[in-house]
Amino acid sequence: MKHLIVFWLCCLPVIVTGQQLPVLCYHNITIPGTHKNDLLHVDQAQFERQLRTLADSGYHTISPDAAITLLKEGRPIPPRTCIITFDDSHAEHATVAAPLLQHFGLRGVFFVMTVTLNKPRYLTKDQIKTMADQGHVIASHTWDHPHLKLTGVMDWQKQLVGPRQQLEKITGRPVWYFAYPFGEYNDSIIVELKKAGYKAAFQLNRPPVPGNELYTLRRIMVDGNWSGSRLVEAMAVYGTQ
Repeated sequence: MKHLIVFWLCCLPVIVTGQQLPVLCYHNITIPGTHKNDLLHVDQAQFERQLRTLADSGYHTISPDAAITLLKEGRPIPPRTCIITFDDSHAEHATVAAPLLQHFGLRGVFFVMTVTLNKPRYLTKDQIKTMADQGHVIASHTWDHPHLKLTGVMDWQKQLVGPRQQLEKITGRPVWYFAYPFGEYNDSIIVELKKAGYKAAFQLNRPPVPGNELYTLRRIMVDGNWSGSRLVEAMAVYGTQ
């Protein structure tokens, strides 16, 4: 559900108050041999190798709450810190990704489209609740993944407010964070996100917008072809080391 994005455009830092924080973005976690690894797909074995290398290299995850507090206050981000995110509500995020994250002592941020709840091959409400209870962060990815930037008229209640309220009801926890479908945004969308009560939003490949850095946080789309060491090398280019 995402357009492919050239790696060199994506592999740049989230920068707020001069600091840098690697934020990784995954989509489909697949069974080995069922799909070619690329920017939107990584098979389970390769994903496990990437996480193992991160853990062995001393990387640890930080929650969006903690990261944003540090960034806003200009305090140092701990070395070898990252955020690991997942888009589009795939069932494998609960059955494959979350257990592997738990195994390596990591936590994820899962951006959920609420239109897919309880549908085949997508996350169920029970799975979302379980992941939240395990310490993962559940966040919003709109109701049905529209092109927000290209649409002239948008039902913001349906796309921003309703999904947040529904996810909060499922998890029993506040939902503060948002990921733009296709990474698309503009000034009007940022205004609506603030009105809807979101604290921050994640995009994909553009530089953060001055004055709205927390609503244009940048992420790396992790290539499924990358070995664990290649991923660590990419993160070290701009990370907190």
